Amino acid sequence: AAATDRAESTAEAGTVTRKQERKRRFGAGVLALLAALGCLWAASAGGAALWWLAGVAAALILMHKAMIGPPGVAVLTYHSVSPDPGWLPWSQETAVSPETFAAHCSMIGAPGLLAITSDELVRMRAAGERPRGDEIVLHFDDGYLDIWLYAAPILERHGIPASFFVSLDFVEPGALIRTAPDARDVSGYMNWAEIAAMQKVRGLEIEPHGVDHARIPVSERAIDRLTEANWRKHAWLQWHGTSGPKHDWYRSDAPPAVPIGSPVPESGLALAVRGWVNGRREDVSELEERLREQLTLCQTVFAQRLGMMPRIFCWPENKVGAEGRRIARELGFAATTGGKGRNRADEPVDVISRLHMGDRALGFRWLAAERLHFRAAVRLAQGNHYYYALIAPMNLCRKLVFAWRKRFGKPFA
Repeated sequence: AAATDRAESTAEAGTVTRKQERKRRFGAGVLALLAALGCLWAASAGGAALWWLAGVAAALILMHKAMIGPPGVAVLTYHSVSPDPGWLPWSQETAVSPETFAAHCSMIGAPGLLAITSDELVRMRAAGERPRGDEIVLHFDDGYLDIWLYAAPILERHGIPASFFVSLDFVEPGALIRTAPDARDVSGYMNWAEIAAMQKVRGLEIEPHGVDHARIPVSERAIDRLTEANWRKHAWLQWHGTSGPKHDWYRSDAPPAVPIGSPVPESGLALAVRGWVNGRREDVSELEERLREQLTLCQTVFAQRLGMMPRIFCWPENKVGAEGRRIARELGFAATTGGKGRNRADEPVDVISRLHMGDRALGFRWLAAERLHFRAAVRLAQGNHYYYALIAPMNLCRKLVFAWRKRFGKPFA
């Protein structure tokens, strides 16, 4: 098993990452463009113009070959879709407004943007089919209530399929199905009744995101201390210290499990690393036991609650090691997340690579820019590296505007 894990880890590690491919292809494309411009200048300066023009044509052909990669499938990851996501300490990076999400969905169906289900993606790759280059898949992590209230109706209106990944300890109790705009409080998580109702909508799939979305200490080194101002941002520490349901953690006025003043230890994802327990590092068998226990519990609860066996496992924060991949395969999962590629035909077929989707593409919300950024991000993930010339300056603008707002205390409207 250890030898198999090493081989599988090596195969995945050998896959060219999305970032590496982009760097190589865009760099080669820029060099080819410069060569074309040089040849054009030489032709305009006189001499054997035909030869220089032939050089221009050859350089442009090389540039295009560099900029268009093998087709991939863009798997887009959303979290919160809410008009009021302020209850989430990390909403600035993980939440999009319903207006922005609707703008994204309005782009799907245009040339090069065809939404398919996660199940179709997994079956296509398992069968060895090469992506056409126009497929996209939508994922939603964490099971927030606003996904049911706002995202699901938009998806249903546009006829767009999607997958929703829920963590068992964060599913709310109760059987009341809440609706928007009647729901006065849009914070929190879905309950099983809402999850089951979503499952009945054609094209919407429910899959597991683990049990407790936990991080665990990996050493005795403290990286911070809990204060009134930061304890929600270190929510993992409260989750780690609370057994059972955690759906209402954010409603507490004070930390519910680990008090103010406590050290915040160096941490890692519980399903990806060996933890620090009783002054020692866990061994691999303890990590494997935790993995098997959580993945098996997800299968059991899904069978009981939804009458189905899950096929895809979404690792919290997309972090996973070779042990997790192997155990998921042994338990019958057809695929898991956590890849860093573009879901090309030459990548491991049971590893799904995903692209995080945010809001305020320029640092402020402008729906025309949100649509443009969405299309560019999707086409880049599908293999068209020309779009990086658009994505890069937009991302830089967003970063600069966010930094300016943070420095001067401006609200992120």
